[in-house]
Amino acid sequence: ALRGPRHVCLVERRAERESVRRRVRNKMVASIRMGGSFLRKNLHESKQDNTPTLSDRTSGRMQFVTASVISISPISGSMQQNGFRLGILLKRKLMLMVRKWTGANNEPPPPFTTRESIFTFFGCFLSLLMLLYFSDAISKRNPEYSLVLGPFGALMTLQYSLTAAPASQPRNAILGQVISLSIALGMTYTSLATNVRKALATALAIMCMARLGVTHPPAGAAALLFAGGQYSWGHMGIMLAGNILAIFSATLINDMNVKRQYPTFWGFGYWRKLFFSGNAKSKVA
Repeated sequence: ALRGPRHVCLVERRAERESVRRRVRNKMVASIRMGGSFLRKNLHESKQDNTPTLSDRTSGRMQFVTASVISISPISGSMQQNGFRLGILLKRKLMLMVRKWTGANNEPPPPFTTRESIFTFFGCFLSLLMLLYFSDAISKRNPEYSLVLGPFGALMTLQYSLTAAPASQPRNAILGQVISLSIALGMTYTSLATNVRKALATALAIMCMARLGVTHPPAGAAALLFAGGQYSWGHMGIMLAGNILAIFSATLINDMNVKRQYPTFWGFGYWRKLFFSGNAKSKVA
């Protein structure tokens, strides 16, 4: 409801630009047509007066050149026409890209109030402190294992600054990490170069998350780290445990604030409906 007037204003601006473009186009077409009719009329009058025109004087030479060109390359005309069309299409595409670079005239989101910013600070601080102690406890039991903390900085940003975003929700956090880490660890068994393996694993993880609707930016960062071959499947289990703890703390801390709601959805039933409803339909069929 708050974006209604702005949306109406944008629609009116687009309609105004479209009307201006149409008027300019109609004027150009009309001028071209008027110029063509004027030239045809002039040529007709000159032929009636038997006065040689520039086209008459050069017609012999042009006919000779045209005949030679046609005899050499009978499809040159169509190739030139296709090239001309391709040039127009490329020009339009470039102009569209340039217009997109200027932005969509949307307003940036408003900043947090001081109170909300302080609440975000305490939420991030307490959650990260808990995760750091969790990592230290694991390292004391087994020095080979610890929590890979890099992606959790991005997770804190999502959970406390973008609380209502779909990428912040528990379904995206858990399933996105499972998909990304599985792909990254699976790529470590290949003989690809390290840089190629990292880029390929991260790109595949992001593609799969987007296709399944569980996009989670920290999972993309985790895929980039795990594809280097320095971590094992045990680290993946620790990462999932850390995400569960982060979700628990974010649910507890965010819901203390009257203006916040986390999570906005759990969404794990979506997969049950997807698979079981498909089986039910196939049985009925």
